[in-house]
Amino acid sequence: MKIQLLTTSLLLLITTVSFSQKISVSEINEKRSTSDNSFSNECEIELKISGDEVRKYKFVKISKITKAIDDQGIDLLNEDEKSNDYSKIDQTAKIKLEIKIPARKAKTIKELSGEVSLYNPNQANGSEIKIANYQNKTNVNLLPGKSGIEIIYLTKESYTKYVQENKNKKEEELKKLPEAARLMAQGLLGAFDGLFSSGDTDDNQVYFYVNGDKSKFVDLYFEDTAGKKIERNGSMSSNSLFTYYFEEKPNPNWKLVINIESDKSIKKIPFKLVDIELP
Repeated sequence: MKIQLLTTSLLLLITTVSFSQKISVSEINEKRSTSDNSFSNECEIELKISGDEVRKYKFVKISKITKAIDDQGIDLLNEDEKSNDYSKIDQTAKIKLEIKIPARKAKTIKELSGEVSLYNPNQANGSEIKIANYQNKTNVNLLPGKSGIEIIYLTKESYTKYVQENKNKKEEELKKLPEAARLMAQGLLGAFDGLFSSGDTDDNQVYFYVNGDKSKFVDLYFEDTAGKKIERNGSMSSNSLFTYYFEEKPNPNWKLVINIESDKSIKKIPFKLVDIELP
């Protein structure tokens, strides 16, 4: 009797742990057209992540899709689908992805597999870095060396000065620098000449050079002296240059906040969904 009770307890424990996060399909929207326009032909799937563990995190994204196939054997993986950004978790954690249009005869998506990442940025787990007086910290890596990523604040003046000081260095001299400094020099020298030499800069824009594992870079924003997030007009990235636009000239009293992924800030959940009914 004791053995039976122990076995039942263990089974219940395993079930609880296994289903601490549940991933399900909450909605499928399929659109077909004779047009070649990709926006007219799409299959969008909304996933819902539920469970007590999810409530410990603030953001969620689809890290990767490894398999998507319909019941006719058609591969539905969308090669053009870019990596998703994190979405804020509100009352429910929902995320969307796009796959190719299933075959007309298909009644189900036979399998959809991949991985979801939950993310909770804070200073304790090393994923939220707050930097005061950022305007005095140009041309240096603002992140800890162990993070695997570099973020460098640039201005036209600081970049011009950096180029002038380093452009005449011979390759042999660059090799003597510590690896981090050498890679930064090689990346920065000449990288943004077109941008700054054209004079097409705006006092309301802020520039950052991002190098290393960019997949770890989540967000960058500013807070005022009261800790309120400063809303921006938008952002743009081109290769390693990230530009942020604001309504006003950034204030020296603003605090720079950088969010990156760290081992303790994310939880990755693999999933496999089968026989998903199509609309």
